[in-house]
Amino acid sequence: MSVAVQVYLRARILEVRPSEPDTLAWEFDGAGPAGENRIESAYRLARQRVGVAAPGLRVKISSEIPQTAGLGSSAAAAVAGLRLYESVTAPRPTEDWLEMATALEGHPDNASAALLGGITVSCQREDGGIIARSSRWPEAVKLVVATPELGLHTSHARRVLPADVPLQDAIFNLQRALLVVHALRSGRYEDLREAMKDRWHQPARAPLVPGLAEAIGFNDPAILGVCLSGAGPSIVAFVTDGAARATALLEAMYARLELPCTIRTLSAHQPEIE
Repeated sequence: MSVAVQVYLRARILEVRPSEPDTLAWEFDGAGPAGENRIESAYRLARQRVGVAAPGLRVKISSEIPQTAGLGSSAAAAVAGLRLYESVTAPRPTEDWLEMATALEGHPDNASAALLGGITVSCQREDGGIIARSSRWPEAVKLVVATPELGLHTSHARRVLPADVPLQDAIFNLQRALLVVHALRSGRYEDLREAMKDRWHQPARAPLVPGLAEAIGFNDPAILGVCLSGAGPSIVAFVTDGAARATALLEAMYARLELPCTIRTLSAHQPEIE
């Protein structure tokens, strides 16, 4: 499961160069990519898979999504590259783009949300195909996201995960994954506190994420639940009318840790097709 939130990566075509097919020139508003340019990687993959030549482009990129923060920046970049290629060739089914984004990302979770909007569930079939379904995130539930100035590469966060999950922990998390879905669909938001409990990845990643254990333990009526955002180090608190209180608690926690952070109160980017 993943949810698309209202922080955006934007790609603007500044110049089309028909005489220089399949060339790309990039301008970045602010810091460029830290490492691989996932936008170009996705564009090149689309060119390879679809096989249609495109005119040369000069493109300006601006992004509100912090990198290595657990907010899906690489998936957003991949989707941007695919959509950029689509914009100068021809439309294709969303399923095609999802398959390509998954090939780049290694999993469909974040790419599904970036492509479809809303809250998405995605499933990778045994043959490698992807099933992804999207529905509206409840407008009443906001996400207070705290991003400490502590980059955490997903690859590093994955390496600390256990190779095996005990049966009781598997049952524990499956129960709560289902409870998340029901809580959001039924409006029983008070169940999110229990539904956010986890035995699969947060205990292993807590040593990499200062404040995670404390934030998960917040026992305040303004906060519906807390969890790690993606692989971290961002932490998300779910609230209805408690955004100010959640912000204050997170600010105080990071102040004690002497760790600068950015806190955003975000709404979901809802799916375009109901």
